[in-house]
Amino acid sequence: MNKVFKRGSIEFLAVFLGIALSLWVDDYREDRELNNRLNDDLKKIYSEVQSNIQNIENIIRQNNNFLDHEEKLLMILNGDATYNFDNVINIIDSIRWPTFFGETTAYSASVSSGRFNTSENDTLVRNISLLYEHFFVRLTLNGDILDQKAFEFNSKHSINFNKAIFKQQKVDTLGLSKYFFSNDFHNGLLSAYEIRKDYYMKRLDDTRNQLYKVKSIYDNSYFDSL
Repeated sequence: MNKVFKRGSIEFLAVFLGIALSLWVDDYREDRELNNRLNDDLKKIYSEVQSNIQNIENIIRQNNNFLDHEEKLLMILNGDATYNFDNVINIIDSIRWPTFFGETTAYSASVSSGRFNTSENDTLVRNISLLYEHFFVRLTLNGDILDQKAFEFNSKHSINFNKAIFKQQKVDTLGLSKYFFSNDFHNGLLSAYEIRKDYYMKRLDDTRNQLYKVKSIYDNSYFDSL
């Protein structure tokens, strides 16, 4: 009887250990697969960050160039530079308001999958989240403001110079010169310039700094841990 009981106990224990081992192996495989997918997500986000750095550097460079154009017009309006009709027309025609829209596909996919927040690299995860959920969002909001200001300037002011811009005949150069030096045009240009310089450019700089911070965390800690 004891032998039967012992044999039964051993068989039960063997079955129990087998099931426990099987469950442990399954959990291990799932954890390893999750970790592999998470690492793949983070590598894709790193590539996305690098692409966004190139993009934002280009946007900053363009906006600085257009700020120079606006400053030239303001210098003319303030009497600090010589007025030349053709030169003014060319500058007005050249001004654009490029805005930054970051790539977010890799980050959004990782968050949607639920994998992103399983990372144990708190510093990296926190700074990536801050980049996408705060800096990108805030920059987009300021970009919308700049877009609106650009529309206002173009529709209210630069449109008046269209005939001269497109080299059409019978251009009222005297009337356009008078309008250029008017308070209406001066204030419109100054408003657009200040929105770009004092608001949008600062948000661009903030976002660029955070992009480089995330890249630095990757370069200095994440890849070394793989």
